[in-house]
Amino acid sequence: MHAVILVGGKGSRLLPFTKSRPKPLMRLGRYSILEIIIRRLGAYGFNRVTLCTAHLGEMIRAEFGDGKLLGLTIEYCTDDPPSGTAAPLLLVPDWDSPAVVMNGDVLTTLDFAHFQRMHERSGSVLSVAFQRREIPVELGVLQVGDTQVQAIWEKPSLAIDVCSGMYVVDPSIRNCIPEGVRVDMPDVIDTLLRKGERVNAYAFRDEWHDIGTPTTYRNAERLFLANQEHYLYPSEEIGQEAFDEANTEVRPPLATGTNGRPQLSISLVK
Repeated sequence: MHAVILVGGKGSRLLPFTKSRPKPLMRLGRYSILEIIIRRLGAYGFNRVTLCTAHLGEMIRAEFGDGKLLGLTIEYCTDDPPSGTAAPLLLVPDWDSPAVVMNGDVLTTLDFAHFQRMHERSGSVLSVAFQRREIPVELGVLQVGDTQVQAIWEKPSLAIDVCSGMYVVDPSIRNCIPEGVRVDMPDVIDTLLRKGERVNAYAFRDEWHDIGTPTTYRNAERLFLANQEHYLYPSEEIGQEAFDEANTEVRPPLATGTNGRPQLSISLVK
């Protein structure tokens, strides 16, 4: 199985930590963020990883080499100057079957093999892994139509479906990426939807932490050091097949949140 990891960003929000070190090489204890991702992919049977580098990419090459020390094959493509989170896919060599594509700055316990399997069953050209987050709204919320109040909810929670920056992608999506311009994954998703293509939404309950700021970095470091095995290797406690039906469930627009209040739903892609 093949994974493509996007590691070319400058990590501007993580300054001063990233002044002389690429964000994927930031340390959580003895491991870099990127090594944690690669080790977890390897534990799920992925044997090939392509790293799309740009900013300080030579440091990443020097640290990981050909990947033999981690038990898989690592290859590189250089996106210089950086052209977004989708355009680098045009540079990936020998790519002819669906691959996990992800940002190189996340700490997660996602079951990558299950994610890939569910994508292949979906018949979609692209799958997006997402999590539902609840945000309390400390106000009364109205539904208004044609100058009439149609419904009211007192202090509901807002359920936001958040893109995790992890995808399974068919190589055919490169036909949606023009050359020579910046293209991000939301641009590709928009293009696919306009063309009537299927884009699968994969709900997951595993842990996921976006390491984008000094605060989130320190939080991820604390969580990882508290239970390193949990993040490095698959858990055998829960059979992921149990979530197959959950990932095809159509959620109603109004439900009850964990706080017992009405829950309104919206989906966002960053």
